[in-house]
Parts: sequence; C-alpha cells; structure tokens
Amino acid sequence: MVGETTKFLITPSTRVIVDATVGQGGHAEALLGAAPDNSVLVGVDLDDDALRFTAKRLERFGERVVLQKMNFADLNEKLPARFKGEVDALLVDCGISGLQIVTSDRGFSFDREGVLDMRFNIAAGTTAGALLGRIDLDELTALLREFGEGRWAKKIARSILSERDSSGLNSTLDLSRAVKAVVKYKPAKSLARVFLAMRATVNEELESLSKLMESLPELLSHGGRVCVITYHSLEDRIVKWSFRRLSGMCVCPPGLPKCSCGKVSAFKVLTPRPVTPQPEEVSANISARSAKVRVAEKI
Repeated sequence: MVGETTKFLITPSTRVIVDATVGQGGHAEALLGAAPDNSVLVGVDLDDDALRFTAKRLERFGERVVLQKMNFADLNEKLPARFKGEVDALLVDCGISGLQIVTSDRGFSFDREGVLDMRFNIAAGTTAGALLGRIDLDELTALLREFGEGRWAKKIARSILSERDSSGLNSTLDLSRAVKAVVKYKPAKSLARVFLAMRATVNEELESLSKLMESLPELLSHGGRVCVITYHSLEDRIVKWSFRRLSGMCVCPPGLPKCSCGKVSAFKVLTPRPVTPQPEEVSANISARSAKVRVAEKI
C-alpha cells in the first residue's frame, strides 16, 4: 500500500514526516522521495535490527532522516520537542516486517524453528514463552477468542497447555504442533491467529495503538494527516472509533437519552470506507490481503 499511503500523506507543504513503524524503511523511502527536499522524516521502531537496516537504506537522504528507538505509544512524550505539534504526515503500519518473519530466532513465524520470543524489543518485556508458561486455560481461551479463534479456542488452548505440561513449549514448532493436533484440516488460519494473539499480547499492540490514537491532536500540525494500516479487526476497530470520536461523531453506547461523550470536531476523515489493496498487490504480496488503510486530517 505504499502508493496509496504516499498519495494521502504527502503534499507540497509537508515538512515533518513520522513513520511510527519504520521497519525495513520501504514506506519511509517512498515518503521521502515524494516529499519536498526540505522535509524531515522521523523513523520510529522498537526493533534494533530494523533500525540498523533502515539507517543504511536511507543513508542517501542524510540529515533528512532521524531514527529513534521508541514505542509509538510514547510519541507524544518522547518525540523530539522541535517536532511535537508540527507533524504534517504520520504513518502507522500495524504489520510486522519481513525481516522479523524470516529471522527464525525472533519467533514470529509458525513454520520456522525458533525461540518463542515474539518481542519487538528483545531487550525488554516478557517473551511469548514466558507468557505461555504462566497462563491458565481460561485466560488463554479468552485470548484466542478475542483474536478470532471462535469455537476452536478452548480446544486449542487445552492442547497448547497439554503440550506445555508434558513436553514443554520450547520452540515455535512446539506451539505449532499443539495447534495442529486439534486443527488438522487447513490449520494455517488458526496458526496465524494463535501467533497473532501471542505477539499482540507480548508487545501490548492494541494498548499502544489506542494510546497513540489519543495523542493525535497534540502530535499533528494544523492540516496534518495520519494514515493507519491495520491487518485485523481489533486494530481496525480502534482506528475507526478513534477517527469517529476525533471527527465529532457521537460514540456513546446506543440507548442513552442524550450524548455524553463530549464530541468535538478536531479531525476530518478522508476515507469514509477503508482503502484496501488492489488485486495485483495481493498477488505480489499475499500478506497485504487483509490490509485496511484509514486516513484523517487535523482541522
């Protein structure tokens, strides 16, 4: 979705760009290439490998690039002071990078042997292995249901904990085997959901996204735009309702006698419906098939 995000975010007046999930720098490179020569991009990521890779990739842009190790949830507190409130273009891509998937010892891939880590920042936080080592059946079942596993959730959770208690969950393939023991026909979707649930919990992804959305009014300049790419319904729901609230739409629960959410119009939503990838992009990159792009502008 590089073309779509660049088209939405970059205008002749763009001066400060923030790529809040810079990854391997593909979006950042395109944004810098399309932006005016006097613009600056701040690239944020928690992954040291990604930051090193991107530093080399964007080296030709010189001082136009500032890379910073940071959780995007902390942008409002940790973004360099000269950029706060001056961000003209903010990109948030909620996916993980190809570099993380193919690096087996990071634990993100369900079909590669690796340690059950799954942390974006390998220097801090709890690993997926540690999480699975202490979680109980009810907690794991609820977690898998939250991430879409539905009627299979309890059976999968029971199988995972049985594997843990008998042989131990020592690798990604141990976890995969526990899922496949229950879902024998086309298990890929269940595997993806289980690994997503673990990864999102380990990295507090939904909580971080919610916090970032709340800080948009302080981060963006007048006329500044934010573009968020999500890959599953929980992320998309957070973005959709945050944009509704920021644009002045009532987000009160149905049935209340009058509005109590304190709606204020601070943003204009530029994508009434999410933008999805074209078929040719999905053919070239199957991981893009579930992507949804939503864009809003501060007014």
